[in-house]
Amino acid sequence: MLNNLNKHRNYLHTIPEIALQEFKTSEYIRKVLDNEGVEYHSIGTSTVAFIPGATESCLAFRADIDALPLTEESSNPFKSKIHGMMHACGHDGHTAMLLTFIGEIKKSIKNGAQLKKSLVFIFQAGEEGAGGARFVVADEYYKSKKIEAIFALHVYPEINVGEFAVKSGCVSLQNINLDITLTGKGCHGAQPHKGVDSILVGAKLIEAYQSIKSRNIPSHEHFLLTIGAFNAGTVRNIIPGSVNMLGTIRLENISLIPFIKERMENINSGFETAFDVDINMHFEPFYPPVINDKKLFNHAINALKEKNVYTDVSLSGSEDFSFYSQNGTPGLLALVGVKDEDNGHVCSLHNNKFDFSNESLIHGVEYFLNILKEYNCL
Repeated sequence: MLNNLNKHRNYLHTIPEIALQEFKTSEYIRKVLDNEGVEYHSIGTSTVAFIPGATESCLAFRADIDALPLTEESSNPFKSKIHGMMHACGHDGHTAMLLTFIGEIKKSIKNGAQLKKSLVFIFQAGEEGAGGARFVVADEYYKSKKIEAIFALHVYPEINVGEFAVKSGCVSLQNINLDITLTGKGCHGAQPHKGVDSILVGAKLIEAYQSIKSRNIPSHEHFLLTIGAFNAGTVRNIIPGSVNMLGTIRLENISLIPFIKERMENINSGFETAFDVDINMHFEPFYPPVINDKKLFNHAINALKEKNVYTDVSLSGSEDFSFYSQNGTPGLLALVGVKDEDNGHVCSLHNNKFDFSNESLIHGVEYFLNILKEYNCL
């Protein structure tokens, strides 16, 4: 098992590709599937593989395959070979686990085992901000499969190697994309009275947005608002005419979305009147929250009965795994620990020093195999 994990993960880590541009990655995945004699269907750079069983009823397993636009800081021999891109979220590990899982299943079948259910394996493109899951669930090949449950794993550097986190209910948050343009009036930096300072007003606007959490949202609600990009001006002595901001909102309670949108629009309107600016906001709810199915949670707990499992840990970010449950298919996202202080594997996700040992992935493959046993599938 470890040999396959090493082969898959080490190679994939050298060729990180960003959302919906995973051409080399998908080529490698399909080559492995061809060698294993596994049927598959291409959906852009996503790949849906299928192993038939005794019934048409399917269990599905998903791995995301894309990387992030970060420059890796690592001394590993298999570090990224593509400048400005790296697998900082562990999707190379997810893909390696799923490919190795398929190899273990095929090995069992060759040794005489019979599948009681059919199996679907999704190597999904574009999780990082592109919502690639949307294109998979809309595809006719995927919809033709009678999927009764879908499972996924995410590497997690907050818990130790060999440990897991899985909970029933909400495990990741709804995200809302914010694109905001504030237009004032440009002028010479030495004559600010002749213009409307878009930077000054923009800074005050961000401060006002933060009051939504502190003054308008009940304290028990999980709500985050972040402005991550603020772009304005090019030189020191010109007050720019406009500011462009990019932001994100994360929340669990989706019933708050209309109120939050209205509150931001009212703040914008007040600033337009007070400062004589124009504010254009694009408010786009995108990834729904991931809600783990209670029945699948019980199966996962049984599959992890020999592991240390946290049942109160969730992701503070968002995950497009949520789209697989939008049509009523029960889903479960679990977290597999990769923290290893002795080997320096302590960096957070989306950090350019993020790394983990391939050995830590063995626990994930074993979990998937135990899920099959839970369903008396293999």
